Order: sequence, then C-alpha cells, then structure tokens
Amino acid sequence: MEIWLNGEIVNNTHCPDILEPGFMFGWGVFETLRVYAKKPAFLDEHIARLKEGAEKIFLDFPSLDFAEVIEKLLKANKLSDAYCRLSLFKKRKSTGTLVYIAPFNYYPPQDYQEGFRAIISPAPKFSRGLLSGVKPLSYLESRLAWKIAQDKGKQEALFLTEEGFLAEGSRTNIFFSDGSYLYTPSLECGILAGITRQKVISLAQELGIKVKEGKFRLNDLLAAKEAFLTSSLMEVMPLVEVEEKIIGAKTPGQISLKLLSAYRSLAKSS
Repeated sequence: MEIWLNGEIVNNTHCPDILEPGFMFGWGVFETLRVYAKKPAFLDEHIARLKEGAEKIFLDFPSLDFAEVIEKLLKANKLSDAYCRLSLFKKRKSTGTLVYIAPFNYYPPQDYQEGFRAIISPAPKFSRGLLSGVKPLSYLESRLAWKIAQDKGKQEALFLTEEGFLAEGSRTNIFFSDGSYLYTPSLECGILAGITRQKVISLAQELGIKVKEGKFRLNDLLAAKEAFLTSSLMEVMPLVEVEEKIIGAKTPGQISLKLLSAYRSLAKSS
C-alpha cells in the first residue's frame, strides 16, 4: 500500500508498524529505567509492571530476554550509563516490542542543589479511569501538563484527582514531610505504582522514618517542611515550590537528601 509520509509517497512495507493499533491509537505500555555502569536498575520490577500493564490493556506479553537485549544495545551503542525505554504496542495479530537506549544526560547536580518548582495541572487526574495505574503509550495528557509547566518556567506539573486530592506528577510520584512523618498519595488516588516510589518507602522505613500513604490535599503539601519527587530517571528530586508558594525553607530538606543518597546506592548495586 502506498501512503503519504513526511512529504513523500512511500510503500508502507518499509514502515509497517506505523499503521498498527499501537501507533494509530497509542495502544500500548512502556517502562523507562536507568542503567548504571551497564547494570539496568530494578529491571525485574520494571518487567513485572510492564507485564501487569500489558494484561490490563489486553496485550500478549512477548517471550523476550530484556536483559540480553539491553546488554546487546549497550554494547552496540558503546554506552555504560544510559536511559532505557521498553515499549509494547498492539499489532493486529501480535504484540510489537521496541527497546531503546540513549546516553543519560538529564538532571545535572544543580537541579538537586536547587530543587524543582511545580505548577498544578489545569486538568485533574481521574482516579478511576480505565488506565489508572497503567503507564500507557498514550501519555499525551501528562506531556501536555509538563509542557504547560515548562512554558511557565517550572520543571514539573502536579495532578490533583477529580475530588481534589494530591495524585502524582506528570512524570513523578510525590512525597512530603511535616518532620514527624513522610506522606505520599496512596494507590487509591489512581496513581502509578512507581518502582522508585516503593523503593523510597522501603528505604525510609529502614532509616526509621515513618511513612503514611493516604489521601491528602494541596494545602497539606504546601504546609510541609520539605517535599520531593521520585522517578526512575529522576531518582529523588527535592521539590521547593508549588504554584509560586515556597515549601519549607526553599532548599532541599535533610530527609530528601538522605533518601537520595540511599536510593542511589541501592540503584547502583541492584
């Protein structure tokens, strides 16, 4: 079949996957992870979540050794520290697989020294949607919220649920502390069960920090002594401002820095 693509007529046999449901409708799931010194951090956990997400959207999970594929790609691209993305997408008769790696050059030390600033997304995160808790290829809502934040000179957009509870960031999970407890929105808020989120909860408990998961309001976050964001790529990023309102002393807090150090040690040894 002849199709029009980027200014010219081509035969789709050269790029067949662009007409599959995964690309036409964003029907698929993905995972992003860090590779430290050629070691993919928490790969088993990411594959388990990828499989769970695939099942939720009716995708057959491929029989593939992801560790072997990543090892080959690192060698082919001559990389040691890298960004890695695993994607599964719906094909009419099977499941497509894409594994992509690139040099990791995000988040310089200055980001962790100064902390991130955020806005509240103008649209809510629905806690009971069909894709709640899934990391879908159709990630446009999150990317648009992040773009709005970028246009305002901020680094992240935070979502509230339709009921006004804190949910998650466009790319992150949220934590905050009042000095006595470490709080984070529960999975009941429709958030993604972040791999880094769970590792940080476990690390905090090991360090004697009490953790409470629940439903919290924006004012709870704004009244906190410190806050931070988590993701596999970002690790633990201090959050110092939301909607132009300073959190704590507007500097990274001690709990944030302690957990950042503990998480990095764990990730690099995984």
